[in-house]
Amino acid sequence: EPLVENHAEMMEACASGQLATVLSLLKAASENDDIKQASTNNDNDINNILSQKHLLAAQQEPTVGLSPLMSASQYGHMDICQALVDAGAPWNAIDRYGKCAGDYATVAQKWEVVNLLVDVGTKAELILGASIRLAQQLEGPNNKSETNIDTAVKDEDDQKQILNDAGKPQPTSSTTIPVSHEPCTKPDYLQHANVRYNAANTLLLDDDDDAVMMEWERPLMNAHAQILTHNGTKRKRVMNIGFGLGIIDMALQSYEPSLHVIIEAHPTVYEKMIKDGWNEKENVRICFGRWQDELPKFVEEGLEFDGIFYDTYGEHFTDLEDFHGLMAKVLHKPDGIYSFFNGLAPDNLFFHGVACNCVKIQLSHLGLDTEFAQCEIQVDEKDWEGVRRKYWHGRDTYYLPIVTWKKS
Repeated sequence: EPLVENHAEMMEACASGQLATVLSLLKAASENDDIKQASTNNDNDINNILSQKHLLAAQQEPTVGLSPLMSASQYGHMDICQALVDAGAPWNAIDRYGKCAGDYATVAQKWEVVNLLVDVGTKAELILGASIRLAQQLEGPNNKSETNIDTAVKDEDDQKQILNDAGKPQPTSSTTIPVSHEPCTKPDYLQHANVRYNAANTLLLDDDDDAVMMEWERPLMNAHAQILTHNGTKRKRVMNIGFGLGIIDMALQSYEPSLHVIIEAHPTVYEKMIKDGWNEKENVRICFGRWQDELPKFVEEGLEFDGIFYDTYGEHFTDLEDFHGLMAKVLHKPDGIYSFFNGLAPDNLFFHGVACNCVKIQLSHLGLDTEFAQCEIQVDEKDWEGVRRKYWHGRDTYYLPIVTWKKS
């Protein structure tokens, strides 16, 4: 039985493009809210807490999980989509197949609607991010909130899953979140005592058997390294945050940098670096510690880098924003290049696009331009054997961030 009246009529109107009917139904629901509010003083009554107008705009039908916004998006009814969003329809609700309104619009090639939903999602995530940051500041520096906004990261080693759980799907009430979609922030990662490499050195796991880094990333890391060294130019000054399997650091070494700084915070990974002789390389400077502590030292030292790469594990999306603020102080002007492992919202391409747009806007405020180069990547199902959850979900295109100073 539907939670609100007229849900079937709303769904039909959204599919057929009847804007007048949609507006009439929303207005009637709003008037019912006013009547109920005036007729009772019980603030704990669920009917007073939940707006009928909002529920009518947001409610999903029980079989597939289709919402009014998904239906209107699929058929490209722009005015109806705007009305539903204004009424409180969530842009990131998903159906039982993991598809959101943006996915429906994308498949149907309704690009005006796609642009609307990207804009709505971006604004929502930036506002949510600002509110979470404010809450963290009020709590104090040692009590960082573990709230996730769907756009999340992989570690002091691996940002893979997006630091932003921003953009993560909002399930229907009867949907159980699969392991692969759990928030990937792990504030206690540096205390994990069972972080270990496999015998072939192709996999790094944490205490939960989640992958910190994997061998299949090698082609991506090679592409990142080539871009960070200005298409393979030798004698550049480069810095990498998060060693992991050392894939990108090996690639950077092939270009013979004049200075190669590696910041690594996990004791097990640092021990592996020493065992493998990274501390004996003449052009390598290892900083054992958190980038939050180490990067300000370079700012004070006045050292600048031609290429900077960020690939952390288990951090919050606000950590990425904090990093960008410090990174901009040590990225050489005017031709320094910055990049990061782009695992933002990895389980849904539309959410991934919104997360990338959020980061692009944040970097723009620092005077930086961001573009995303498309790289083809294949990840075989057998690559995930022994790993509890995936941080890459079947896509064959990776959007490699290339961040440079604005020419103006």
